[in-house]
Amino acid sequence: MFVLVWGPRSDDSDLRGQELHGIEYASALNKLLPAVVDAQSNAVQGKQVAKGGFSEGLDAVAAADEKYGADFGTSNRWSGLRARIETLPEQGAGDAEGAFRSYGEVTDLLLALYAQVAQASGLRHDGDRVINFIQDAGLEEIPSAIVWAGRFQDQAYISKDLPDPSRTSDDATFKAQQDQLNESLTAMAVSRQITGESGADVAADMASAVDASGSGTFDTDLLQSLDAFQRGIESVAPPGQEAITAKPDPKSVASLRSSAQNAAGSLNPLLLGELRSQVEDRKSSSDAGRLLGAAVAAIAVLALLASILMGLLGRRRSRPVDAPSDYRGAPNEPVDYPAYPTGEPMGPDSYLNNLDAGRDARRERIGVPR
Repeated sequence: MFVLVWGPRSDDSDLRGQELHGIEYASALNKLLPAVVDAQSNAVQGKQVAKGGFSEGLDAVAAADEKYGADFGTSNRWSGLRARIETLPEQGAGDAEGAFRSYGEVTDLLLALYAQVAQASGLRHDGDRVINFIQDAGLEEIPSAIVWAGRFQDQAYISKDLPDPSRTSDDATFKAQQDQLNESLTAMAVSRQITGESGADVAADMASAVDASGSGTFDTDLLQSLDAFQRGIESVAPPGQEAITAKPDPKSVASLRSSAQNAAGSLNPLLLGELRSQVEDRKSSSDAGRLLGAAVAAIAVLALLASILMGLLGRRRSRPVDAPSDYRGAPNEPVDYPAYPTGEPMGPDSYLNNLDAGRDARRERIGVPR
């Protein structure tokens, strides 16, 4: 009974503990990712990137990885990623496309780190539907929206310097310019579409989580932040608009992207807070069940011991008491006297003679003549 009750409860409690560690790690990543995306935009625009801009996020993730990296298998990945991030500000200014590629590789690695934490902590495969939907929104879709909205902004900035195809040019030049512009417009459309899809997935995840929850709703601040995030994403990637047929205004895109990222920055801590609360509730339930199971098992053991003890006492009461060696039986029981001494048998005459002798002696003592 103890194994049946304690084992599953203990495993579930341990799983919830791992999930809480994953949430803590993701919270640290949330401090680093927006800083890298902002630095990417500055680098693309030729602005100086300060090394101190990453320090808070780098320290936060380093602390989380120090505690949980061995369990999650992220230590090697994080070590290499940190080294790359620390070298980003050293890249020379003026190469917009080079900066875009370098930072893009780093943000891809950051998204992969989010995914590994979600996987290794158990959050991604949690059977609880509320937890599963919230973790997908917080550890996958919002980080994805931040990264791709930043890429859309930077692609718009790079595209402004592309020459407009001119019919006055020769055919080869015109075709090359047209191909280059179409490639840029397609890349921007992809970035904008992924941004919109990520935002829509966040809304779908949260709607599903609300439906799956017992309360049917979440904290008001969380829902208001979710609404602001949705508006910000839809301003960057209006629903139903897939293709981009002309170069967008970089300043307008930058303003919209900034608003969306700020909304994501407000939403994600609340989202992870709700996720933490959900996991802690499940862990408390598992711990309570584990203690109850231990109590039931202890009671069962005590009952078994009591049963054994009562059985032993019952056997002692029913066991007959051994009689002493000189016991001669109860008063009403016949007594077996010792056998008559062996030797020369006394015949009937001797027996009578003894009786007569005894009688004569008594008469003589009392003065009765023979």
